[in-house]
Amino acid sequence: MEQFEKILKQQERKHAAKLKKSHGLICKQLDFVDCSPLYIAKPDWTNRFDKNRDATLGIFCAIWIGKSDIKKKKFPYNIHAKTLRKLPGYTLEPREFADEFRRLVYSEVADWPGIKLNYGPSTLLGGKDKCDLDSFAEKVEERILGFASIHHHIDDLLEVARKT
Repeated sequence: MEQFEKILKQQERKHAAKLKKSHGLICKQLDFVDCSPLYIAKPDWTNRFDKNRDATLGIFCAIWIGKSDIKKKKFPYNIHAKTLRKLPGYTLEPREFADEFRRLVYSEVADWPGIKLNYGPSTLLGGKDKCDLDSFAEKVEERILGFASIHHHIDDLLEVARKT
């Protein structure tokens, strides 16, 4: 598992500055329970990067690997939308946001590995991709670039919901 988490860290280093400069996205690996996911989001989408938060809220992408994932030879990825009604600066209805986001990205993500869009409003999309050490870096990079390619839909939906 250590080797997989090192690859996630390498992907963070490879993409963080570029994603920040090009899209305003933060790409950061953080500790969570029994693994260290790679998170991607804009600061105004979520409090995920705030170490002093009481609870996580907002929208963020995650790519991670756990021991059970390695055994199954699949790694998960998703976009969460946690407690959107409480996201500061916005008036959001989680179900409406999720439905509209999925409608907008459907054709763009249809060929992502193991993709599912039929979750409740707190998981906008999720999937699992093959996990072997030789191709893990390439697969993670595909997901990072995939998230970057659809992030503008989140921006657009949040702009409509911005409190004035």
